Amino acid sequence: MSADTHDKKQLAAEASSLVVDNTVINESELGSLSISKSVIAMIVRKYTLEVEGISRFAPQRLVEGLADMISKRNYERSIQIDFEDDAVLISLTLIANFGYPLAAVVEKLQQLLKEKVEEAVGIKVKKINVFIKDLEEFDELLPAEKENLDEA
Repeated sequence: MSADTHDKKQLAAEASSLVVDNTVINESELGSLSISKSVIAMIVRKYTLEVEGISRFAPQRLVEGLADMISKRNYERSIQIDFEDDAVLISLTLIANFGYPLAAVVEKLQQLLKEKVEEAVGIKVKKINVFIKDLEEFDELLPAEKENLDEA
């Protein structure tokens, strides 16, 4: 295969991945605005890690986990963004902190992400699915334990 043919095939593959990787948010007489899945993933990553009770994004497999520790980019495999009609669906795989009420943490996370993604991107968030893969325990006191000490 000639280099020219190889380059054309690579460009075609990249172009087709761009079509799948973005969605048109706004179209006007001035032009259109398309947002990449990776832009939404960056917003999701930033705000997810700010929620108390969330430790980090979970690696999907051991090999990925090792590679992610080296590259520090494990969130890319732990955040899935899909476009459906005029909305976005977000799926996360996370590791939470032990001792927090998981349902409340996830609900707070879902509300925060819905608000921040819709505000930043201007696209409706249809669903945010959260999978808590594991828990991490810390040596420091958890909020409930601190309250018990204060009461004593």
